[in-house]
Amino acid sequence: MAEITRTQLVVALISAGDHPRLSGLDLSGLDLAHMDLHGCDLRGADLSGCSLHRANLNGADLGRANLTEADLTGAELRKASLRHTILYKAMLKEAVMFAADAQEALFKNANLEKTDCSEVHFRDANLDAVVAKGAIFRGANFTGAHVGGAVWDHCSFTNAICPPVGGQPPAAGHAPAGSHPPAGGTASTEPQSHRRFRTPPPG
Repeated sequence: MAEITRTQLVVALISAGDHPRLSGLDLSGLDLAHMDLHGCDLRGADLSGCSLHRANLNGADLGRANLTEADLTGAELRKASLRHTILYKAMLKEAVMFAADAQEALFKNANLEKTDCSEVHFRDANLDAVVAKGAIFRGANFTGAHVGGAVWDHCSFTNAICPPVGGQPPAAGHAPAGSHPPAGGTASTEPQSHRRFRTPPPG
């Protein structure tokens, strides 16, 4: 159960200045829709089951936060830190995650439909069973990511590093040191018109 109410949180944000510190707080289940949380320190916070519908989380630090089953539909997460963040079954449909750092984050069973994940760092992240229909992964880095059972219908992987399906892999001799195709996925150069398949689960 949340430690504070939405009203108390708003008051705290107003008095906190440019970079409010909310790290470690239990905010689970709160309705935080449309709230301006840009630049907030939310490291380790419990945001499970929260409504963050169209919330502004640009530049926020959500490292190791728990966003299990949170609703982030249409949320702004530009350049947010999502390192080791738990986003299990989170709804991220139509969210904007441009240049977010999601290294080692858990996205298992999350919904990324029509999400803008351009230049996101998914290095060693768990993307098993995500649904990412129509998402944009332009320039994203999937090195070491796990993508078993994920759905990538009609996604864009232009200039992505180690794309799970469809995109152009780095040219020979230009792949980052130690990079490899994501576990459970395959890199394909198949035309976009044929990109309607699922990544097979790990054997």
